[in-house]
Amino acid sequence: MTDSLDSGPAPDKSRGSHISIAVKDGIKAPQNDLNGASENSGFKQVQTSANILQTIDNRAKVVIRFESLCAWVPTLVVPGGQGGRPSVLSCFGMRQEEGEVKPQAPKERQILFNVTGEVNPGEVLALMGPSGGGKTSLLTLLGGRSTARLEGSVNFNGSKMSKALKRKLGYVMQDDLLFAELTVYETLYFAALLRLPRSWSVADKLARVDLVIEGLGLERCRDTIIGSHMMRGVSGGERKRVSIGHELLINPSMLLLDEPTSGLDSTTALRLLHTLRSLASGGRTIVTSIHQPSSRLYHQMDKLMLLAQGRVMYYGDAQCVAAWFKMLGQPCPFGTNIADHILDLANGDVVTRSGANVASGLSGTVIGNRGSGGGAVRRRGAGSATAGVDDGTADDGRMDDRAVGDGGDAAACSSSTDEFAEEIHRQLIEAYEKRTIGHGRGGIRASELQDELRDEIIAPPGGGGRGARPLPSGDGAKGVSGMDLLNLASSSDAEDKWGAPWVQQVRYLTVRSVKTRRFQSLSVQKTAQLLVVAVLAGLFWWQIGARLDSTQAALDVGGLLFFVELFMGFATLFAALFTFPLEFQMLVKERQSGMYRLSAYYLARTASDLPMDCFLPSLFVWIIYWMTGLRIHAGAFFAHWASVLLIVLTSQSVGLLIGATVINPQNGQTIATIFMLATMLVGGYYVRGMPVWIAWLKYVSFIYWGWNLLLKIEFRHRPYDCGLVSGAAAGAKNCSIKQAAIFDIDVDGSVTKDVCILIGMLIFLRLVIYYALKHKTTFKGHK
Repeated sequence: MTDSLDSGPAPDKSRGSHISIAVKDGIKAPQNDLNGASENSGFKQVQTSANILQTIDNRAKVVIRFESLCAWVPTLVVPGGQGGRPSVLSCFGMRQEEGEVKPQAPKERQILFNVTGEVNPGEVLALMGPSGGGKTSLLTLLGGRSTARLEGSVNFNGSKMSKALKRKLGYVMQDDLLFAELTVYETLYFAALLRLPRSWSVADKLARVDLVIEGLGLERCRDTIIGSHMMRGVSGGERKRVSIGHELLINPSMLLLDEPTSGLDSTTALRLLHTLRSLASGGRTIVTSIHQPSSRLYHQMDKLMLLAQGRVMYYGDAQCVAAWFKMLGQPCPFGTNIADHILDLANGDVVTRSGANVASGLSGTVIGNRGSGGGAVRRRGAGSATAGVDDGTADDGRMDDRAVGDGGDAAACSSSTDEFAEEIHRQLIEAYEKRTIGHGRGGIRASELQDELRDEIIAPPGGGGRGARPLPSGDGAKGVSGMDLLNLASSSDAEDKWGAPWVQQVRYLTVRSVKTRRFQSLSVQKTAQLLVVAVLAGLFWWQIGARLDSTQAALDVGGLLFFVELFMGFATLFAALFTFPLEFQMLVKERQSGMYRLSAYYLARTASDLPMDCFLPSLFVWIIYWMTGLRIHAGAFFAHWASVLLIVLTSQSVGLLIGATVINPQNGQTIATIFMLATMLVGGYYVRGMPVWIAWLKYVSFIYWGWNLLLKIEFRHRPYDCGLVSGAAAGAKNCSIKQAAIFDIDVDGSVTKDVCILIGMLIFLRLVIYYALKHKTTFKGHK
């Protein structure tokens, strides 16, 4: 087995099974761990596959505290709905009554209401509740990734979130954002190279990848691509484990997971929760949202926060929840999973399996408010039919009882079961709020309810493990200093602000980008489309350039050049349009995690796209140039080739810019279509005599300058056989295209101006793209 080490914090045996720590054979621990601690501060590699992370040093432990959190998000008003806008029904002749004023929709919608709690090192806090209850909103706030307007406070060891601290935070999103074209190993490999400290050697980083793969049971799919709905890859459970492994690489002090068990079978989900349980036992602070846990999953939780409509219905020890709701007259039916029962309550389902309502449930409960000491829950006598609330205002010192829900009265006051259920739902929330007045973020604890309902406290499997243990005090776990983690983060921030130097970031991201495009760059569909169009164009304009025997032939060559530019421009622009929208969420996620600089990503993406984006246009030029018999001259051919590539890159830049500024692909396609049609019309081929007030548009059209460049390369100082003119016996031969004014440009002029303008457009567009991405991906939420 393993040789246990005495150094580092001792495992908490009150939690049941504890992890075994040892140095793995053949792997040398780096001098600095991810939290900036030295080798003597508790860095140890884990030997067993079930325990994949080091024990966290006491200085790196985190206490998360959030108090009185309220959050608002903008209200999305549907056109034609409320807000004073005309209704769609007005199109059908339906009018609004005169004098009738529609209510204005509020600009903001509140999603969290006065949420307070605390998570200590070694604890697993589970967020439960129905869909839309506020679980994800609370997680994003805790992770510093929310843009909602916030009131209240979120503190980490007494300080606010910082960029350095955020890089020590593991955040697993509900949707698995992974590159479908990369294998499991490649995904973790590039993440390790970019996220792990630069003080680590490459061998240490690769050893870390192997350790995570082994610990999460991913050896079988190590070389399998992630896949998508279009490509067969790993299973859903394996995909989720890869997402978690992506965060476990950095050995986070705190780990936030948004519904990590969604889509997993019960056995896989249980293994995942066991892993989280082991991670917490190593001193980490873990917060996870769980949508519908089984009873086995539920017993892996230390604390529970039950959210309903953004309000807290219960927060405290997970094993106390059954006792709490039984006190409120909502006992868990025999044989029912307690997790299902409390989710029913959070959804407002207060109807028993027999169909009878439980109106009398609250009638046996008295909720007392003891001021700063918090409320107390007591049972009335068996004959009591009403419940009272001690508001502390009775002059004689006795409880001032107030009815909160007699069954008959409630039924009489409510005309429907739904209204009655909503009333009970409201009272359950109020019961918790009144109970916790004065308790602050501590929540409901087992020690406070054991004397009142000892038999109802849920004990975890194997006896009184973590369920009976007292929680840490409000000042956090012993050994956790308010500034320790911040000092650790800032001490190595100058060196390890980024896991890899900028040059290495560009290198790693370039290789990764090439690998992600290996299934799309030379796809059969794209290649076939290009070959077919090139051959058809070559047949339609067969050797037209070799027989310039008329003005019409010269015009046909001009049409061919315009077609080449237009086809390649459209193809590359619309292909580039989807580049950033498809990667936008991944880019935001990795940027928020502090993986790399935006400039490194942008340069790497540009460099990796360049060879593949130039190959297909080059193939197109090689086919169509010789089939159509364009100017047989080496200089003309290579100039034509380079000009087409310059036009392609400029067109691609326009597509990238639209995609970077308009993330919605449908809106982007609309804008791109309008732009391309406008630039095509002012390109000089279709319309020559435009009005003065609109003729200036051609000067901002890359198609106009590109066509000018191609015409000059083809016709510069080149005569054409104009043949007989107006039936004359001997017409002029070798006419000048410039003198004939066939095209509305000086074909004998210099190409330098056109080349410089296109290059200037290219550079300008690329710079604007960078700043557009920077604006879109710069997080402006609360820290």
